[in-house]
Amino acid sequence: MATPNAPTDNFSWLPEELESVASRLARADECAFNIGDVASKWSADGPLGFEQVRRGGQVQTFLKSVKPVPPVVTLLFSEAVNHLRAAIDNVIWYLVEREHGQLSGFKATLVNMPIHESLEAFDKWTKRRVKEGITVFGPGTPLGRRLRILQPYVDTKSDVPSMSEALAAMMGHKVEYAQPLRLLQAYSNEDKHRAIRVAAARTFSSTDASPLAEQSLYHQELKVGDPMGPPAPWGQVSILETNTALMIQRPDPFAAWVNPVNDLNAMRRHVSQVVVPVLLTGLQMTDGLPPQIDLGDNGLSNRERLAAASWDGADTRLMSLVRERYHEAIGRGVQFTPVANGTDATDEEPQDGMR
Repeated sequence: MATPNAPTDNFSWLPEELESVASRLARADECAFNIGDVASKWSADGPLGFEQVRRGGQVQTFLKSVKPVPPVVTLLFSEAVNHLRAAIDNVIWYLVEREHGQLSGFKATLVNMPIHESLEAFDKWTKRRVKEGITVFGPGTPLGRRLRILQPYVDTKSDVPSMSEALAAMMGHKVEYAQPLRLLQAYSNEDKHRAIRVAAARTFSSTDASPLAEQSLYHQELKVGDPMGPPAPWGQVSILETNTALMIQRPDPFAAWVNPVNDLNAMRRHVSQVVVPVLLTGLQMTDGLPPQIDLGDNGLSNRERLAAASWDGADTRLMSLVRERYHEAIGRGVQFTPVANGTDATDEEPQDGMR
């Protein structure tokens, strides 16, 4: 059930010139939803192929194939990151030009959102711009003070976890925390120079061929030829369960593999509820700007679109879709894995195992 729409006057703090910022954030959320849609279908369709190899009295299951990741996932992620970063810079440009008028040439290259991890680096950034006459960035101005409180070295309580503490404890992972603006900067820089790295398969798997306590529950990137468990006696039925997801690796200085929808949602919320309202008003807002806005040809003005928006983010809208596809996949039942004879296999009648 969708959250009730916000009344029009909830957005009186947003200047008309920046209504496109709300559209950018909504498009980033739409990209996140589309990534989740593609990823859940890819996973539910069974992207891994297996083969059992028999050698004498033993049989072992190996990964035979991995369905390629749809390229659209990387492109959608890149687009979302671009909209998030551009939304912030749009606000900065608006505030600077409101004070100084239209800038061009070298001065224009100095107008951007600073993201620094130390006071020294931020002060250096500020002094250079003030020296060039862009005094609105000065440390005693409203914009200068607001920029400072948004910096990663000041805002140390907004960190985005790579996964929940509970899930990390269960799977043996270490949670990686990233300040959202620093994370957005890392993704943006990575996207400019090289493709965002999407894992071909980050998979949790278990088999009844060995006790669960002896198995690694760690998500791992699988490659063709990888064993999916220890050898089992020939003729003994063994069951292999896998849960495969598309994941993205956070760029340097981070390293964790994460759910792309979760990171995009966390960064969008931070921009919507913290960065944009603080820059414009000096205050954070619990709701900020709505994540779901109709961006199509509906005849409405930008302000009317805001008034008709929904507050359900991509992660919320994806829940029922993912649940439905999960039950469809479970409903297919077990599948039998073909058996190939190894070099020292006997001439006994081959027998299919299950997965």
